[in-house]
Amino acid sequence: SLSLSLSKMQLLHAPSSPYLTFQNSKSQSREGLLSPEKSFLQSCINTYVQSQSHVRPIWVSHNRSIVSSHLAKAASVEAGASAVSTGAAESDVLKALSQIIDPDFGTDIVSCGFVKDLHVDEASGEVSFRLELTTPACPIKDMFEQRANEVVAGLRWVKKVNVTMSAQPARPVFAGQLPAGLQTISNIVAVSSCKGGVGKSTVAVNLAYTLAGMGARVGIFDADVYGPSLPTMVSPENRLLEMNPEKRTIIPTEYLGVKLVSFGFAGQGRAIMRGPMVSGVINQLLTTTEWGELDYLVIDMPPGTGDIQLTLCQVVPLTAAVIVTTPQKLSFIDVAKGVRMFSKLKVPCVAVVENMCHFDADGKRYYPFGRGSGSQVVQQFGIPHLFDLP
Repeated sequence: SLSLSLSKMQLLHAPSSPYLTFQNSKSQSREGLLSPEKSFLQSCINTYVQSQSHVRPIWVSHNRSIVSSHLAKAASVEAGASAVSTGAAESDVLKALSQIIDPDFGTDIVSCGFVKDLHVDEASGEVSFRLELTTPACPIKDMFEQRANEVVAGLRWVKKVNVTMSAQPARPVFAGQLPAGLQTISNIVAVSSCKGGVGKSTVAVNLAYTLAGMGARVGIFDADVYGPSLPTMVSPENRLLEMNPEKRTIIPTEYLGVKLVSFGFAGQGRAIMRGPMVSGVINQLLTTTEWGELDYLVIDMPPGTGDIQLTLCQVVPLTAAVIVTTPQKLSFIDVAKGVRMFSKLKVPCVAVVENMCHFDADGKRYYPFGRGSGSQVVQQFGIPHLFDLP
């Protein structure tokens, strides 16, 4: 208000307009000679302007500063309005994305922190963002991508949507307490049965390659020294583990993008040794291997609940255990022992796989070994998921 008052005062005390001289001189050049009245008026104006010449720099410069300040204010207001507009547009996008619920967490993907690098160009109607999931092997990532495209494209001003899918990098579980080779592994999953011959290695290998097919970085560790199955299940070109002489670490072999370590790839075949020696071999194979960054390390556990199982559970922090069984009652009894062992070691059992459960023929499904062993494990121990394999 003070600046406005000062500007009004300056305008009142200023000459009517010094630019009349130039306008009249132009009119003179256009029209020829001026009339006596115009000549008299022109001379009066020129005299007044000359007498007031000391005033002109003051009020002109002051007016320029006032105009500049007003222009700056207008620019800041325009920028503020643009910022508000962009902020409102981003808010609209996030509100639309909050309609998508993650079934595992039970909350929307915005609250989960999945939405990253949000960019909005309201002028062109283009929106781009990245959905960072907890794992690259998320089974519903395609649904997330499709729904994100749909809900954002549903906004009136949006003309183009660019969605990029990614996953959180591998994070050490207990970084300071782990050997160097295990510090960049996100999840370590044990596939166990405590009963031989139920198809545990088959489930472990298929689980690992399914996760790899979904985009995860995966490794398999065959922890059965007495009867390693991994060399039979997969056929890598290099069937021998290599040693890094400088770091004194083991370089895993690889097949179809999955890293593999087994005592069967150590050139020894099957081990003939006592329990304490076996535990040492398992510890060395697991902890000195250069696994690199992995989303999942699947451990094919040996049968039983002895030294090797306890060593593995104590050396590495297992994220979860998958229990493999068959429909027979005898299998159920041994599996129950394994579930109790994991329970005591505070390792959650997340699923039961009932293998060799049935076969299909003549349009019918037959259960040659009976039914109910897997569901009995689920009910008795509160394991959330049950799967059956033919």
